[in-house]
Amino acid sequence: MDEKYQSNCCQWINEPVMGSRQAGRVPATCPPGFQGRYTVQPGDTMFFIAQRFGVSLNALIAANPHITNPALIFPGDVLCVPGVAQPDCRVPATCPPGFQGRYTVQPGDTMFFIAQRFGVSLNALIAANPQITNPSVIFPCDVLCVPGPPPPPPSCRIPATCPPGFQGRYTVQPGDTMFLIAQRFGVSLNALIAANPQITNPSVIFPCDVLCVPGPSPCRIPATCPPGFQGRYTVQPGDTMFFIAQRFGVSLNALIAANPHITNPAIIFPCDVLCVPGPTPPPPPCRIPATCPPGFLGRYTVQPGDTMFFIAQRFEVSLDALIAANPHISNPNLIFPCDVLCVPDSWEEVIVTEDEE
Repeated sequence: MDEKYQSNCCQWINEPVMGSRQAGRVPATCPPGFQGRYTVQPGDTMFFIAQRFGVSLNALIAANPHITNPALIFPGDVLCVPGVAQPDCRVPATCPPGFQGRYTVQPGDTMFFIAQRFGVSLNALIAANPQITNPSVIFPCDVLCVPGPPPPPPSCRIPATCPPGFQGRYTVQPGDTMFLIAQRFGVSLNALIAANPQITNPSVIFPCDVLCVPGPSPCRIPATCPPGFQGRYTVQPGDTMFFIAQRFGVSLNALIAANPHITNPAIIFPCDVLCVPGPTPPPPPCRIPATCPPGFLGRYTVQPGDTMFFIAQRFEVSLDALIAANPHISNPNLIFPCDVLCVPDSWEEVIVTEDEE
């Protein structure tokens, strides 16, 4: 193996690269009234940067004539962010009776998200702000009247008692549902519904309703684990068998097979204990290219869960170029941890000659 390469994920080779991209492009000056300068990060596009700063795509392109092709920007490029073009700030003369307060619109806000934030209906927010002629178009510095929250039901529903072994009582908050509350406390939806007969329709709950939160299901612990297992893992809130298998680099089927005490793998609870089987051994031997094509960026060692498609995306090269640069991978749909790939330069179309094959 090349002495300049180390097999710890990826090690870039410090030698001249043919066709390497130019250094970051920096504007000499920025137009009057600009917000500031922004350095492009991996994964950025002009569209997403315009959205991030609340400006139009056309305005961002016009403010950066040094970017000759707006569809092609690179990490390290510096952009001028123009000021936000908008009408004068719209401020209501008065607010309706019983309003909660006034709110100044922030970049990225919408009427829908503001209504959600304050726990009011979208229609009520629109009705309270006739100065906003088009509710789909609001600008930073617009001021909105936030109407009072909808009145609670005639009386908050509070259980007289809770079932034995319950965790505690929970007061419903705006935006809550029985499903989300069950997830938050790591209990099944059916158990939460059964513990709260005072809620006659589980699909309709209101802020100030009080719920009994039942205790989690009894912890299931294996008597023994199969030979060669990695260790034991205690399930955490939000875990699934699929995510646990991914976390430890084992197959889902192997994790299920190692835990016969979990009768339904789709239902696991916090405090359940799982046996984590040993990882599947990689196919011997690891496939390592003898040489890489001219102008390559570096070598990359495949990690668990990688695919050629995701690796191409990560290094901003085309899938075809990545496949062509690695003829030692006979089936691009089948790569394994410890395989080593040549990463081509995204500026060049990699051509494999007959000699290289």
